Amino acid sequence: MNVPLLPTRLRCSLWIAVITCLLVTGFTPAAAASSVRGRVFIDRLSAPWQSQQVQEACVLPNPKDPEKLIMFYSGVPASNRRTCFIGKAWALKSDPFTWHQDPANPVFLPAGGDAWDSSSIRLDAVLYVPEEDAYYIYYSGTRSLVQDQIGLAICPTGADGYSDVGLATIRRASTAPVLAPEPAAPFHEVMASQAAILREWNAETHRWDWTMYYSYRGKDGVLPGLRLATSNDGKTWTRHFNTNDPRGMGQIFPSIPNAYYEWHQVFKVDDTYVLSIELGIEKGQRWRTALAVSKSPRAGWQPLPPDTVLQTQWTGLYRDEAMYHVATPAFYSIDGRWYLYAQACPLPTNRNYIDGAWDLWVIECARRIPTLPGYADVWIPGVPDLVR
Repeated sequence: MNVPLLPTRLRCSLWIAVITCLLVTGFTPAAAASSVRGRVFIDRLSAPWQSQQVQEACVLPNPKDPEKLIMFYSGVPASNRRTCFIGKAWALKSDPFTWHQDPANPVFLPAGGDAWDSSSIRLDAVLYVPEEDAYYIYYSGTRSLVQDQIGLAICPTGADGYSDVGLATIRRASTAPVLAPEPAAPFHEVMASQAAILREWNAETHRWDWTMYYSYRGKDGVLPGLRLATSNDGKTWTRHFNTNDPRGMGQIFPSIPNAYYEWHQVFKVDDTYVLSIELGIEKGQRWRTALAVSKSPRAGWQPLPPDTVLQTQWTGLYRDEAMYHVATPAFYSIDGRWYLYAQACPLPTNRNYIDGAWDLWVIECARRIPTLPGYADVWIPGVPDLVR
């Protein structure tokens, strides 16, 4: 179809008006592309039960509603920082920046009494298991001060995948943890926590392979690296000691001395497995997102340089007074775009991250970077190379 053009003078006038408007508002295509898009999506002060910090955003497609997402996350109240709870929220896939917290939060609580998880629980990972139509909720719990064992709770999805998830339906799979620290050699553990869980179908054995990557404390120090456990059903786990670790710690890859390896998430891009790790360099002087990749879920893990996803590189978004520390990082592909969900806090006055006021952020991942030769690229927050 031939559409007649506007007269040249009118076209020029329209272009002048558009350009003037863009200049007045401060918006230009280059400016838009040179800033990292992100914002707080759950403010810790929006509810008392999470008023000190919110963390560990575990996002899943709602299995009953293809237009929606469901998220599980943890919160710590300012009134009692020794405890932690788990809540839920939902969002439209078309708007992964806007989340709706459930008014009934929290939906999962410490067990109370003399249970191993009586004092505090903290979210590790959530999986949807289709054959059971249920969410598997892995969490770290304790009867003391620091989460030191890993547990499992199971919840039917319910009719709409969201509304029926709550205190009445989330049930612990056992009265015991699924992974407790192993004090015997060669593990020498006093704490095991922060499990990232991968579940894949094994065509050769015709069963599901479950793989766990967990943090620990013990003879090697506080959160000195990540170790491996495996399972056939997600409930009974066998830990493995990596004898190829050059420092003899049994970790899946050599860790950085004096660094803390805490909460982490596992996902897959093409033929590459990726770990997103909460890494505290020099005993937590600057918490950031670290990455490791492998072609096999159970061997061959290799870490990328620790500054690969450092938040100070997030042009136009990073500020000391907003997100000096970034932790509990999780990457999700939503409708063809990648996003990083993480907690962040300003630099505390006393410079101790433990006293940080942590909110949950979502950051668009607009920068594609290579990982290792022969491995898949990944998307991270940053300015696209096209406009750098």
